Amino acid sequence: GDIWVDCGEGIGSSFGFRIVLPAAERDEITAPILSGVMKRVLIVDDMAVNRSILEKQLEVLGVQTVSCASGAEALTQLDGKFDAVLTDHNMPEMDGVTLSNAMRKAGFEMPILMFSSSSSVEDMRRRSTDIQAFMQKPTPRRELFAQLQSLGADISTPPKTQVPLVSPAVQVSPSQRAMRILAAEDNKTNQLVFEKMTAELDIDLRFAENGLEAVRLYKDFAPDIIFTDISMPKMDGKVATQKIRAMETQDAAHVPIFAMTAHALEGDDQEILAAGLDGYLTKPLRKRDILTAIEANCPRDVRPPRVSLDQAAVD
Repeated sequence: GDIWVDCGEGIGSSFGFRIVLPAAERDEITAPILSGVMKRVLIVDDMAVNRSILEKQLEVLGVQTVSCASGAEALTQLDGKFDAVLTDHNMPEMDGVTLSNAMRKAGFEMPILMFSSSSSVEDMRRRSTDIQAFMQKPTPRRELFAQLQSLGADISTPPKTQVPLVSPAVQVSPSQRAMRILAAEDNKTNQLVFEKMTAELDIDLRFAENGLEAVRLYKDFAPDIIFTDISMPKMDGKVATQKIRAMETQDAAHVPIFAMTAHALEGDDQEILAAGLDGYLTKPLRKRDILTAIEANCPRDVRPPRVSLDQAAVD
């Protein structure tokens, strides 16, 4: 493979590598079926993204969820109608163990499942009597479902059927082209991250190394959407956007342009939008934000990117 480093005085260094690996065979996708008593679950985690992932995973089972950002908030939400509590271990002010102890002292007896990135999960499992199950983070969905079964959920899997990439209701003409996406980014590591996040999509992706190249590719490639870094050599993202907008006035076209920027200070968003951009994504980039922007701006006359945003959020 390849390995490289990009560095600059007063900026820092970025290290990257690229290797070629064999692709795994595509798994057949089946939707689990939930029956039994587990219908309502309380989720406790100080990280919003973790709460969202669990909500999506349980939504697949048809489980109703209530989410809390802290142990203190969870104690105010508790009632006798929750069938289980899923809590993170390491949280500020009140961690998962303290929350579990407080729940038991208050008389709540529903099963508790705790997620932890600590290497001492096995030790906690041996010592705890208040917590019924422990899960090492990150937790694969199949392992989560297995633990829910151990807590009383009756989860079954229907006979496997091959799920088509495109819904049967979506008629795609062979003549339809793929959606064209231009990403202007001078950092090779960031290019790899963007490419990885969009690897599952059926798209035509091109990269520009700077603003000048982005303007040239806008004319030659005719992208359906543009993602651009703000700080780039030769021409930054805001100037490149202004030049593209000036060219658009000649043919009345408008391509959505989103900034990819680490600048998130107050007032930066107004400055970015004033340059003619349609929106901005803050770094580090989130896969769901990128996929949402692509799906929302897909022209009707091109092939759909063929991705389920809900599935992307939980995988």
